[in-house]
Formats: sequence, C-alpha cells, structure tokens
Amino acid sequence: MTSRKPINRVTSKRRPSGEQPARAAAAPRSTPARKPRVPGATRPAASRPAREEQRPEQKKTAGRKKVSRGSGTPKSGRSFWSLVAAMLIAALLLGGFAAVAASRPGVDDSNKAYVDNKATEEVRAAADHALKTVYAYDVKNIDSYRDTAKQVLTGKMLADLDKYADTTISAVKQAQTSADAKADPIAVTLLTDDRAELLVNLVVSATKNGAAQQSVAGPIVLHMQKVDDRWLASDIVDQ
Repeated sequence: MTSRKPINRVTSKRRPSGEQPARAAAAPRSTPARKPRVPGATRPAASRPAREEQRPEQKKTAGRKKVSRGSGTPKSGRSFWSLVAAMLIAALLLGGFAAVAASRPGVDDSNKAYVDNKATEEVRAAADHALKTVYAYDVKNIDSYRDTAKQVLTGKMLADLDKYADTTISAVKQAQTSADAKADPIAVTLLTDDRAELLVNLVVSATKNGAAQQSVAGPIVLHMQKVDDRWLASDIVDQ
C-alpha cells in the first residue's frame, strides 16, 4: 500500500498579508454621511416638479404676449382711419359753412379783385398815387402840401389832414427834411363798384440836404372809395 500525505483540514490557505491592504486601498467605499434629522423640520420638496409646473405658465404668458403684440396693429390702423375720417368730416363742415355764408343775405359776393383785371389795376395805381402824394414831399414845395393832398383824400383821411396839416408843415420847415414814399407790393383784397381794400407795404425815407435820415417801413391796410368816378384814399389802418 502506498502511503498518503496527511491533509490538514483545519488550517485554511492564507494569502500573503500584503495583498489585503492593497485591495482595500484600491476600491475604497465612500458612503455619504447623513445629516442628523432635526425634530419638527420637514424635508424640502423636490424642485423638478416645480420647474415643470412653471413651464406651462411661461408658455401661457408667452402666448398672451404674442396676442397683445398682434393687437397693436389694428389699433394703429384704426387711429389712422379715424384721423382720415375726422379730416373728411372737417372738410365737409367747412364746405357747408362756406355755402351757408355765401347764401346768407347781406354777404357781399361781388368782389372783383383779380377777376376784373382792368378795375384791379386801376385801383392799384390810384392807391400808389395817393400814398406817394400824402407821405412824400419836398421841403421847397411844402406850402402847397395841403392843397395837393386834398385831391387824393376823402372821408377820415381828409378830416385828419385838415386837423394836422398846419402842424405837419411847420415841423417840416423846422427840420428842413424831405421825404420819399414807396408802396410795394400792393395787394387788392377787396374790390367792388365803389369800395376797395388794399394791403400795402409802405416805406417812407427822409432826407436832409441830400443825406439819408431816418426811414420807417411797415404794412398798412388802405381803404379807398370811389367818388365822382375817381378812387380816393379814405382810411389807413396800421398793422
């Protein structure tokens, strides 16, 4: 019989002691430390459901914003057409007022200014002559000023000449000045058979011994009246 080696069943095979620390160091387990629970405190709710709940609200808000933006265009369109309608209504009202005024009794619709060119030029020439006669003078011939001015005046202007002619002549003699008058332009605003109204830019320049002195310029409204088939200056209104 062959003899067998005795088997030691009690003693287990042991690995070298150096392998166990190495394996333990190779795969360490990291277990997070739990925070101690405080009595009465509740855990915060998960944030994901809240975010998911907010997303539909954001979509609704965005949809509302789009609707509000789209509603801006009809407003601008309505305001434009409202403005056009208002302008048309205003034009119709003005036209209606003009028609009513023209049909009312007492309204003078016989204005011939620039309709009758011959009559318009006639009154323009008469106005130019009257203004130069009244406002232009030579100190050498100042004594005949009153009689010369009377030939182109009537109404209020003739009455004023009678009041102030003596004072004017005396002042001119004392100052030894002459004057030149220029009426330009002359616009006829009203012309009937016996009345006229003209808008004139009048310039009066004074001279003394040939040297230029003070000058005055400004617009005036000249009223004229036809007397014995002649246009005469009746009143002047400064503007």
